[in-house]
Amino acid sequence: MSTQLTSANKNGHLLSNILNLYMANDNLIHQNLSFILDIILNHRLFSTSTESDELTAVYRKWTVRLNAILQSKNTVARWCAVKLIRVTCENSHALLLSNAKTWSAQLLGFVGKSEPTAVHQESIETLTYLFAYTADKPELQREIATPNLQRYNQLLIQLGRKQELLPVVLAALTTNIRSFPSTARHIAEPCLQLCLSCLDGSKDYDANTIKRANDCLVSLYIAGGKAQMADQWKESLSRLIGSVHECLNRLFDTVDEESLESELPKSYPFLSVPSDYVDAFPILLRRIQLIQESISVFLTTSTSVAVGVPIAHLIDLICRIYNVSEGSLMREFKDKSEFFTLVMCLPALHLSTCKMVTSLLYCSGSEMIRYNKLFSRILLRLLNEHRHKRTLKIAVYQLMSLCIGKCGYTFAESVHKPLIAAVLQDLQIIEHKATISTQPQQSQQQQQKHKKRKTDVTNSDALTSKTVSATPADVQVAAIGALTALVEVYGFAMDNGQRASVDSLILSRLIQIIPASDLSEEDVILIKSELYQCLIASVTHPIETQASILPHAARLFSAGTNDASHELQMICKKGSTVCDLIMHSRLPPVQRTMPKSVPTVAITVQEQHVESEDEEMIDQQERTPEIVDERVQEEEVEEENEEEAEQEEEEEKKKDEEKKKEEVVEQLDETKISQVTTETVENQTTIVAVNESSAKETLPAQDEAAEKPLVSMPVTIEEKKIEIETTTRVPVAPIENKQTFIDLTSDSNTPTPKLNDMDLNFDMDMDMPAIDLAGPDTDDEDD
Repeated sequence: MSTQLTSANKNGHLLSNILNLYMANDNLIHQNLSFILDIILNHRLFSTSTESDELTAVYRKWTVRLNAILQSKNTVARWCAVKLIRVTCENSHALLLSNAKTWSAQLLGFVGKSEPTAVHQESIETLTYLFAYTADKPELQREIATPNLQRYNQLLIQLGRKQELLPVVLAALTTNIRSFPSTARHIAEPCLQLCLSCLDGSKDYDANTIKRANDCLVSLYIAGGKAQMADQWKESLSRLIGSVHECLNRLFDTVDEESLESELPKSYPFLSVPSDYVDAFPILLRRIQLIQESISVFLTTSTSVAVGVPIAHLIDLICRIYNVSEGSLMREFKDKSEFFTLVMCLPALHLSTCKMVTSLLYCSGSEMIRYNKLFSRILLRLLNEHRHKRTLKIAVYQLMSLCIGKCGYTFAESVHKPLIAAVLQDLQIIEHKATISTQPQQSQQQQQKHKKRKTDVTNSDALTSKTVSATPADVQVAAIGALTALVEVYGFAMDNGQRASVDSLILSRLIQIIPASDLSEEDVILIKSELYQCLIASVTHPIETQASILPHAARLFSAGTNDASHELQMICKKGSTVCDLIMHSRLPPVQRTMPKSVPTVAITVQEQHVESEDEEMIDQQERTPEIVDERVQEEEVEEENEEEAEQEEEEEKKKDEEKKKEEVVEQLDETKISQVTTETVENQTTIVAVNESSAKETLPAQDEAAEKPLVSMPVTIEEKKIEIETTTRVPVAPIENKQTFIDLTSDSNTPTPKLNDMDLNFDMDMDMPAIDLAGPDTDDEDD
């Protein structure tokens, strides 16, 4: 017969099964505790909307069994019962209301008695939950919290003396102070002393204890009342700052410091340190670090009222710490060994101060813009001084990234050059060549001749030495993070050289195939993820005067989507999406320069009639400028080819004519030569040989061509272009080694008659008198 359980029946049956099978024996309950808790949480046995009589009876059996286990003599069973009570209260409001008074009294008895640490710890956590649950329920608070809370706080102060219970006690006190501030006034001073004992530095506490102590110290301002909350908070922070100054007075005793103009705030009464610096310096350094951490908690914890932050005192403290470095001057008549001991403490002191500055920037935000020049000088000096210290360099890079984000352009402008130089140096990949030499160097011939011997190294560990090394991975990650912040804020204002060096470095590191041999695979993935983020920042913040790296970035992101790492795949998909949005056809990254559009002109029939061919060609070119340009280029090429062919033909003709002239000269008579020469001398005045360029200007053919009007004919565009060229360039007949003689004394422009070839050759063969090339002389007697 099959049965189906309802929700209420199922919870009742399962809970009864747990009671009967796994909680019957007190000595074995601890073995099944985890199994019981899983069933309660997975099936939600105590969260039912409707309760039946059967389920109510099962719940009654459950509470009776828990009360019985609380009275067990077995310590482990009692601890299991407290654990189950807490789970029951967290999952059932009805059971908490009906049993809170009984359970709180029993658990308060466990806290007041000598119980094992585990029972005390679990009882404190359960009571804290019960009392905090009644904070916003006045009736339940009067019944449960008010009668027991004062005694509970006193018991917590007493249990705080045990170091193993200190974190739980401090957490419970913090919750009670915030939930019930009126009842916490009488325990404010004991809580303060308990917190200061954790910040003293004389004992080593774990990080959880220090965190609980700082939280409790910050919450004490609530116990002063609403009217004094803001003043109490500011006074507590000022006292912490004064405590750091008091420690620095002893720590910087050997340093020649500048005198502080402002008065130092008061400090908390910490225990005195030994007079010997050997024992005092470790305590003082640890105390300063803990107090600075407490200041950071003050600055980063939310408050219920508006408070005033003493920024001036904090800036003075920061400057005092950073002004002391390895190059500081030492006072006269002081122990050098003490000064060197102080130098050993400076890196740790500067590191803890960086954390405090980070908290101050997070707290104040844009209010720190007025101190951007001060912070830029401090951070650049720290970056230079601690460039070989790994932890400090990481802290400085992270602090620079935060300052760039908070202070913006002005801070980035003052630090960008040194920061880029430092980042480029830290991101370089250094390649080493494995060189092994066991013998002195010999000449090349001797090395080739000698045979292999036992002294030659053929198998050595040196052959497998590191060939590629790089800066540690965490330093590279911090450097790339600072570079990314700089590119996002100041990337558009960088110089071309700086931006090109940054972009080329990012691309080269992403393209690099062989990773550094001293980096693990996880480090390589972490560095690549930061490089991809920096590449996205570079693409989204371009510079106008520099070539865009967008095509390279798109290829890298496309290749990175197939990477084995899921993290890199997600980053590359994001980068590809960004590149696709930038390169979208409807949103071009750069506006292309389009050719100027020519307006269309309507021409009538009368306007088409032109008087000359030049006007017709000009109108045709204006109407179709693009077609004419293409035809002009083609015609110029054709004209060049034709000119070359004509020049070759002319040279051949010249050679033939010269041969004919030589034959004619040999056949002529001497008598004819004398007659011709006398006639030419009588008819000519002073003659001057003119060069080829001037002869062209005086040729009769040119004058005649210039005087003739141009004939306009309706021809095609190609023919018109050729006519333009012929009208602008007058063809010149080949000179053929001829000379033209011009009468310089005549007033008329009529050229002298041209001599024939035979007369010219006759003149060249005879001994002619010297000719005055300067023209006619003004002196008549010489003529």
